[in-house]
Amino acid sequence: MRIAGPALCSLALVMTAAPALADKTVSSLDQVRGAIKTQDAKKLYDGEMSGAKQPDGLGRMLPAGFTTGFLVSQLAPGQDPQRLVVAGAKPWPARANGFVAMVCLARTAQDAKQAARYGGGDCRDASNDGSDAKDVWFGVFDASAGGTPTLVARTEAPVVTPTDWRDTDIDLPQALDDGDAKSAAHAAPETWTRFDLAPYEITKGDFAFGVRAGWSEGYAGGGAEFEALYLFRIEGRALRVVFAQPMSFLKMIAGDWHKDGTRSHDVSDASNSLVLLSSKTEGMRDLQLRQQKGKWRRTFTWSAERHRYE
Repeated sequence: MRIAGPALCSLALVMTAAPALADKTVSSLDQVRGAIKTQDAKKLYDGEMSGAKQPDGLGRMLPAGFTTGFLVSQLAPGQDPQRLVVAGAKPWPARANGFVAMVCLARTAQDAKQAARYGGGDCRDASNDGSDAKDVWFGVFDASAGGTPTLVARTEAPVVTPTDWRDTDIDLPQALDDGDAKSAAHAAPETWTRFDLAPYEITKGDFAFGVRAGWSEGYAGGGAEFEALYLFRIEGRALRVVFAQPMSFLKMIAGDWHKDGTRSHDVSDASNSLVLLSSKTEGMRDLQLRQQKGKWRRTFTWSAERHRYE
């Protein structure tokens, strides 16, 4: 959903350690999707739990003029291209002839081969202790029709900014909820899933772009998915994270078995939307997270000192 003015952008988001927005018990697994209340949580289910084929969210089918080797050399100069797990690029509608791009590198070339063989080639940390964490760079290119892409800005190092889980209406992953909610090691995303290219015009003519990131956890007979939104802004030749907040979650926990072989499931989900307000701080539009189908709100203002929303 894209609305001008105080723009309401379709963003699943979650804030505050409160009970789940929606809780329902269904009598069988095939009823789970129908019990999910928010559209963004349905996307989590479709993407991670249903097994359905998903859109090319990171732009792995590279546009003309882009190659995997070119992206590694431009976004992660000096790094071994054999470490590459995922490379992607997509047109950025908010910028004429603009493209957003990313590369995801494993720790070693052998780890990259393992990720391709057993991990489906996703940009995902498949470990429980961070030992399989990937290094991820993002960038912006200009590429007029038929021209060679030119790098405009890139992250100066792999992105390590943690998601801020301190004040959210989204349930926390267990690794955070077990008493270490401020740990950057766990608050950093396990996976990077898709570009979010809604028109985030944070000041006149100055657009940020979004990337969705996530966490997964499995239970005996169930599981949970969590999603965050990262906003990136161009500052000179640098591309910086200016916003990193949890956006949505979906949790299903298996319950009692029935005589017909089906099993009850408890389903919980919540999602937020990101609104660009007309009010400004330090010349930048204020942002507000709003709970979908609920009353929770949180406003973020620009910090000129820290170059990000807080």
